[in-house]
Amino acid sequence: LGCMVLWMAVLGYVILRKSSKFSTKTARRFAWGVAGGSITGLQNFLKDSLTIIKAVGPGGASAGMPYPWFFPLLATLAAATSFTGLLFLTACMKKFDATFSSAMFVGSFVVSASIMSAVHYSTFEDLEGIVNYIMYPLGLMVLMAGVAVLLRNTASGGEDVVDTDEVCEYRGDVLESHGSNESASGRSNMRQPLVSPKSQVGELT
Repeated sequence: LGCMVLWMAVLGYVILRKSSKFSTKTARRFAWGVAGGSITGLQNFLKDSLTIIKAVGPGGASAGMPYPWFFPLLATLAAATSFTGLLFLTACMKKFDATFSSAMFVGSFVVSASIMSAVHYSTFEDLEGIVNYIMYPLGLMVLMAGVAVLLRNTASGGEDVVDTDEVCEYRGDVLESHGSNESASGRSNMRQPLVSPKSQVGELT
């Protein structure tokens, strides 16, 4: 959990500190894409909550016993991580292409859930046989390869990955320069000498 907090702090720094040398366009896109999946990958809170409900419920191993004191905390964290991850995904889809956002979300979600499962549930200790030790990492690599293909097609295809913040900044610069040009043309028109109607009539005759 501490590593996840540190990881999200790094992503937040890249997203918010645009003036930093580490906060490049690619880094911001990566941070926005993986933030939601990294948080949603904390599925241990949800699994532990469901395990407690099943154990305490009718027919469970601890049927009839009260819920432990930490159950509300686990349920709250389960709801908070899922909801926060969806908020990050929605914000990412508003800023970038939907294919880019969904691919980065799924890839980071699977990696985050796999790491949390290995740490919290000791997944690799339950694998039996050399085949499982090979197929499990191979499956993750195949998934990440598919995510990479989607990202490459998004970047090279007709749908470009566009940062809406950059578009807003560009529009602001254009409006500012347009306003300065209008004010400059207005000042130049004010400096032109006024011509009386009589002189205009004389020129026409």
